This record gives sequence, structure tokens and C-alpha cells, in this order.
Amino acid sequence: MKILIELSLIINILVNFFILKCTSASLKIKCKFAFLSSMLGAIIALIVPMFNISVVVNLIIQVLLSSAMCLICFEIKPFKKFLVTYAIFFGYTFMFGGACYAVSNVFGQIPLVAVLCVAGVGYIISQLVIKYQNKIKRLRQFSFKVVLHVGEKIIEEEGFLDSGNVLYDPITNKPIILITYDVFSQLYSDINYVTAYCKQVDTKKIGNAHYVKINTVASGTSILVFTAKQLEIFEGEQKRNFENVSVGLSFSGFDKALGKKILLHREFA
Repeated sequence: MKILIELSLIINILVNFFILKCTSASLKIKCKFAFLSSMLGAIIALIVPMFNISVVVNLIIQVLLSSAMCLICFEIKPFKKFLVTYAIFFGYTFMFGGACYAVSNVFGQIPLVAVLCVAGVGYIISQLVIKYQNKIKRLRQFSFKVVLHVGEKIIEEEGFLDSGNVLYDPITNKPIILITYDVFSQLYSDINYVTAYCKQVDTKKIGNAHYVKINTVASGTSILVFTAKQLEIFEGEQKRNFENVSVGLSFSGFDKALGKKILLHREFA
């Protein structure tokens, strides 16, 4: 019996810890004293069933307990943000509880270790979903509609503003934006992939083209850089124009990581 109570206490602490950490990750806020809060919740959860109390009283206790757990871990100011934190904490509590309930409906009453396994799987899935959503949110914050004018051709793409792009053209001293071969081929369809990748492009056929040595985001030791007549960056209804912009051809594969085919320089922020 003693072993069962100890196991139940440990599992309750871990489940509470998972819930607090998911809440913290969802809002991207610091979670202080998570273990202390988890222990408090676990102890109260074990003590309450020992008393013959009504459903209403039990509900009140659970509300007060969850409030105390959130107060221990998260800032109460501003209060509106704390209410959002509290609501998300409640949501994760129901999610974890609902997952265990669903499994028990399928397989019947499950042992405590199985409860921990279900909670652990739920925690891992939640973290993966949160990480993916945060990535999408970051991409949206730094993504812009971009229109590139090169010669008589106009290319419209989504561009990503990368603060890590600090490349400059040593000849013009201008910041370099990077494009993938897919965009480049729309501008110069007569230059095939192998020729471009092997750096065998005849620079005389491209306006102000030359090779620039680099050691950062693009692959290889140098990239082909040429001049675009105009670059337009749209931020909602607003449009910003830049003339004679340096454009570099990159084979680094940044489009696979960011889902964008144009990497803007940080000076275009």
C-alpha cells in the first residue's frame, strides 16, 4: 500500500510538471519553481480523496489548487496575461486527463505506470506541436512579399528577413540578398543547374555579375552576385523600394528550412 501511494505521488508530480512545462512553452514564458508547484498539486490530489466531500467542494478545491500552482510558477502581473496562463494550464490539465480517460475507455482500468506513459506521450506530442507552431509564427513575423526586377523580368516571391545575413558585395559595398536556383532560373532560363552550381557562368551575359568569396550562409567558397534593377518589399499595404540591389545565388538549401526562396539582408528591416 505504501509503495502504491509513493508511486501515485511520483506520477502525479511528473504529470503536473508536464502540464506546467507545456503551459510555459505555449506562452514562451519562464516557469519558476515548477517542481515545488508540481509537488504541492500531487500532495493535495492524494489527500483530498481521503475525505468524504461533495462534488462542489472538490471542484472548488481543484480551482484553488490550480490557481496556487500557477501563482507559484508564473507572474501575476499583468493580471490579464495571468488569466490567459491559467486558462491554458486548465486546458492542458483537461487534455492530459482526457487522454488517460480515453485510453481507459479502450483498454479498461489502466495501471499507474500506464498513466505515466500516456502523459509522457502527450507531453512529447504537445512539445512538438508547440515547437512547430512557434516556428510558423516566427516565419510569419519575418516573411514579406517581395517583387524583384531584373532586366525586363519581374519575379514575385515570399522573402524571409534574416538578421544573420550580413553579406556585403565588396565591389559595390551593398548588402546582398540571396535567392535559390529556382528563382535564378526564372531570370536566366538559359543557364542550367550544373553550370550555375559549378560556378561556370559566363558573367559577361549577366548585368554587373561577378563572384564573391564568402564563408557564411551560402555553400561553397564563392557565390555569383549580380545586380537587380529594383527590389520591392511589401509590409501589408505599405511598399518599400530599393534600387540597384545586389543579388547572390545560393545553393545552401535555406529554402528547405524556411520555406522561402529569397533571403533578405538585415539592412532591409
